Amino acid sequence: MRRFLPTRAEMGRRARVVRARLRAAWAHPRERRILLAMAVLAPAGCATGGVVAAWTRACAGTCPTAEQVGDYAPRQASLVLDARGGVLGSFYRERRTVVSIGTLPRYVPLAFVAIEDRRFYEHEGVDPVRMVGAVRDNIINGWGGPGGSTITMQLARNLFPQQLPANEKTLRRKIAEVKLALDIERHYSKARILEMYVNTVYLGAGAYGIEAAARTYFGKPAAQLDYVEAATLAGLAQAPSAYNPRQHADRAQRRRDRVLRAMAEFGLVTARQAADGERRPVAVVPPTGAVRAPYFVERVRREMEDRFGELLYTGGLRIHTALDPDLQASAEKALEDDLRAVEKGDFGDYPHPTYDRFTAGLHPGEPIRTTPYIQGLVVAMDPNTGDVRVMVGGRDFAQSQFNRATSALRQPGSAFKPFVYAAALEKGRSPSSGISDDPLSIPLSDGTVWSPKNYDGRYAGWTTLRDALTHSRNTAAIRLGREVGIEAVRSVAQRAGIGTPIPAYPSVYIGSAGVYPVDLISAYAAFGNGGWRVEPRYAVRVEDHQGRLLWAADEEPHPAVDPGVAWILTDMLRSVVDHGTGYPARDPDVGGLSYDVPAAGKTGTTNDGTDTWFVGYTPELLAGVWIGFDTPQPIIHGATGGTLAVPVWARLMRTFYAARRPPEPWKRPPEAVALRTSGGRPATADCPWASGGTDWFAARFAPEPACEAPATLPERMVDPTPQLPGHPVFPGPPAAAQPREPASPPPEVHRP
Repeated sequence: MRRFLPTRAEMGRRARVVRARLRAAWAHPRERRILLAMAVLAPAGCATGGVVAAWTRACAGTCPTAEQVGDYAPRQASLVLDARGGVLGSFYRERRTVVSIGTLPRYVPLAFVAIEDRRFYEHEGVDPVRMVGAVRDNIINGWGGPGGSTITMQLARNLFPQQLPANEKTLRRKIAEVKLALDIERHYSKARILEMYVNTVYLGAGAYGIEAAARTYFGKPAAQLDYVEAATLAGLAQAPSAYNPRQHADRAQRRRDRVLRAMAEFGLVTARQAADGERRPVAVVPPTGAVRAPYFVERVRREMEDRFGELLYTGGLRIHTALDPDLQASAEKALEDDLRAVEKGDFGDYPHPTYDRFTAGLHPGEPIRTTPYIQGLVVAMDPNTGDVRVMVGGRDFAQSQFNRATSALRQPGSAFKPFVYAAALEKGRSPSSGISDDPLSIPLSDGTVWSPKNYDGRYAGWTTLRDALTHSRNTAAIRLGREVGIEAVRSVAQRAGIGTPIPAYPSVYIGSAGVYPVDLISAYAAFGNGGWRVEPRYAVRVEDHQGRLLWAADEEPHPAVDPGVAWILTDMLRSVVDHGTGYPARDPDVGGLSYDVPAAGKTGTTNDGTDTWFVGYTPELLAGVWIGFDTPQPIIHGATGGTLAVPVWARLMRTFYAARRPPEPWKRPPEAVALRTSGGRPATADCPWASGGTDWFAARFAPEPACEAPATLPERMVDPTPQLPGHPVFPGPPAAAQPREPASPPPEVHRP
């Protein structure tokens, strides 16, 4: 085949012939015009053919259509809202919240028109004037320079980024974009097109659409933007990263000023307003992270993900909660102030790492496996519904996402005692009935003897149930628990909402069995609401982005304890706050909670001050506080729930009642009755041994009235040979005759 190819000499000869003929033709005017026409028409014909071919082949059956635009549902962020409708946090694949253009000030959407597509209301999707300018710029500056995209064309890319990728600088993509833009203009009004555009345009920092951007950069909804803020956001559409006001403030300000001048030329603002706006610095809010109340929002996320799945991240749900933003902020500050006071040594020598010292020693990006500094938690809820008003799961969510309120298994110490006393009330006991608070030793199944002690090392001898609970007497609580039995105590705790195991160890009666804090706190609701078990309720209802109800919490409370038992126990726990270990709540120099606010609760402290608690309630609010370390260890010498946890609780309650009238005390139900007593038991009307006083009994469990001569009170038992080793066992028969119980692992000594 090589013999058919012309030689180089032959090709040169032919070229010389062609040039000679052209020179000859150019010498005649008529033939010159024909040559010029051919020079113009030949390329034009080729270009026209190329454009027609490109127009027909650009999509090849894959272009989106205007009908698909109508079906398009942008992925929207779901919002978690507090009790007032404020945004606590959001869940999203793309951070976007769709808003109606009618809810926005006129200058907000039109700022985009002024800078991005001033002839928007004149063209039909494609602006020929702008396209010619874009072609000119690309010829001069090279292909890939600024395009002639209108707002409608940009919308086409925003709606279908996979079919029309913005980074694809090809004729095929541009033609497909033009076709869809023309189709969109034929099917939708300009107002609808502009609304879709401002809801889909990417404005940097993960924000899609005007609403997400307004909250990201200015901390407010788009409806509240002023014209200068609107100009800042409109300027981001061209290059969100390049004009990001947090990273490039000067560049963002120059771009914003250009938008302001365009807005003035477009008639949206006056020239003077534009000039005034240019003198303002670009002021954006600092990044706030994902959420407020982050431990609470994360708990909501887990619950809603189980319920709604992927829709949680794409469906634009509105998750309404009962969280009180003021109360949440008060709890966070009260806890942090208290923990910093502990770290400063205000409560005694503090030998552990502090939060500030630990944080200062961290390197950027360094993973945090444990937090060695003191931690704490606060949970508050409505005792009647379970609606969570406050949740603080730790000191710093960025350093530790572990929610101590819902996931930490901790010993409650004496905060568990109310369940023992409730079981005793169900056995017919009354607040004034007697119990021994003498020293106690219990032989265990492993052959050892456990001798628990009271916190202060002193014993009250024969005392009443009310006094024993008020002052958190350990030996009295253990005797009472052994009297009623572990099954009775376990039953009360489980009915109230504690789901963790409660083993049959004698130390359980003073709180050695681990519980989840939120379970312990919510279980107290049964004492404050008349006997009903309520579950913590993190969300109250969920709506779609159009406000239609998708789900509402409708859990019914379940009976937990008798109303009479609940009221009597609450009356006893009021004594704890007013006169006992919880008195720091009332102390004007500590908690300062007015006596006008009826309050009941119980302190708790475990071995060596490792866990410190207070769980307390009013008729309207139930709250619990825990302070300790993630790895259990003594906090400081002498730490108790009364000194560390109660002040945080009291400050929270003061905030709650600062602007509201104190409630009436709990109304006594008919199930709680006052009976004359003799020896701690109901006495017959004619009993000569009745003391003349009355005491409260749960009517359902009250013993039959009797008339018995009061027994001689037992003498105080003391160790007759304290100088000798060993543990005396008293009162009662020798140890061999005592019932043996399983060994507790290991025996714990708990404080009030």
